[in-house]
Amino acid sequence: MKKRLFFGFAFFIGFFLLVAWQFAAAELADLQKEEQNSVKVQATELASSATDDSLFV
Repeated sequence: MKKRLFFGFAFFIGFFLLVAWQFAAAELADLQKEEQNSVKVQATELASSATDDSLFV
């Protein structure tokens, strides 16, 4: 009886981990796809200050 309960519980945990793994893999693929699309759209801006004031006198 204990062995049957143990294997039932182990099967439940294994099935839960399998489903969680699939959700995590899908989320990771979605994040990677989103990152590739956002890199193409972004532009880089350069800002510079014309003043050469020193902080120390």
